Parts: sequence; C-alpha cells; structure tokens
Amino acid sequence: MKKSSSHSSADRGGAHERQMRKRIYEEAFRLMAEKGIDGVSMREIAEKVQVTKPVLYYYFKNKEDLCLAIIRERARQFNKFLEGVLAQEITAPRLLEEVFGRHVDFFQKDPDNSKFIARTIAYALSNPDKFKYKGKPTERLRDVFAASPLKKSVTEKGLEDLDRLVRAVLLQIMLSAYERMHMLHEGKSKEYDRETVGRLAQIIILGVEAYYRGNGRK
Repeated sequence: MKKSSSHSSADRGGAHERQMRKRIYEEAFRLMAEKGIDGVSMREIAEKVQVTKPVLYYYFKNKEDLCLAIIRERARQFNKFLEGVLAQEITAPRLLEEVFGRHVDFFQKDPDNSKFIARTIAYALSNPDKFKYKGKPTERLRDVFAASPLKKSVTEKGLEDLDRLVRAVLLQIMLSAYERMHMLHEGKSKEYDRETVGRLAQIIILGVEAYYRGNGRK
C-alpha cells in the first residue's frame, strides 16, 4: 500500500510539473511574440505566470532556454502529426497537401505563431552565440517522405530537392500570414488556403517524379 501511495504522489507531482510547464510555455510564447526575446525579462514572465523567479528558474535556466523549449514542443507536436499522417498510408501528393494545410491552419488560426517565429529568427541572427537551435525544422519531414511510396520513384537526390522545395513553400506560407496579419500595405496579399496548397503539393510531387524518372537523373 505504501508503494502504491508513493507512485500516486509521483504521478501527481509529474502532472503538476507538466501543467506548470504548459502555463509557462503559453505565457512566454505570447510575450515573446509581442515583444521579442530581447524585449522580455524572466521577471516579466514570472509575473505573468504568477510564480516567483526561483520557480521559473527551476524549470528554465534563462529566457533563451525557455524559447528553445517552446520550439522543441512545437516540433514534437508537428512530428506527432506527421506520424499520424504517415500511418494512413496515403499518396505522396496527399501527404504533402496535409503538411502544407497544417501550416496554413497553424499560422492563420493564431497570428502570434508567425510573430513568434519572425522575432525568434531576428533574435537568433543578432545573437548567434546566445541562441542556437540544433534541430532542423524539416528533418523529420524528409524522413517521412523517404519512408513513403515516393521512395520508389525518386532518387536520394530527388528527395533532397523535394526537401528544398517544401522548405521554400513552408517559409512562404509563414511570411504570407505574417504580412497579411501584421503589416500595413495597400492591396490584397497573396493568401494561402487549402485549395492552393493542395494544387502546389500536386505540382511539386509530380514535377520531382517526372524530372528524375523521365530524364533518368540520379
């Protein structure tokens, strides 16, 4: 009985820490999206979360560490999404359409997502010694395409080119959302929707397949 009680206490403690991390993520994300990493202090984050600074430092050693944790959590959620899509055994164009659509939803449903990424990139470029993200945003995505039916018709070089094309479209989706939501300009910005990204997915996959298969390139 004592062992069971001990496990129960540990479970409660783990749940509490997960909830606290989630609260910190959410509040820090909003503050950093609005002010940038350099415009926010750990004291301000602690006050927003309604905890003391020592509690905040218990979870994260500094605001750069906290920002990286937010990025890793977003990457974890995206990788989980990829695993779910791949498990459906769908075609490569459909797989890419789902990936593009996920990004359209991600940036359009919450304006702070594009602001957070734009400000984080700017901070990383200005502070290369203080802020380094070792992961590659589309690394797991490339592995997913390599494991898909596309592997049968496209060479390794083809997968590399596909990765470059996908990166370009994902960046444009983010920049388009940022421009539409946060910048004042005349005229209508080019928005991405499900229909548009579905068309792009078909063009990219069919184009890469035709180039490497039709021309015998390796």
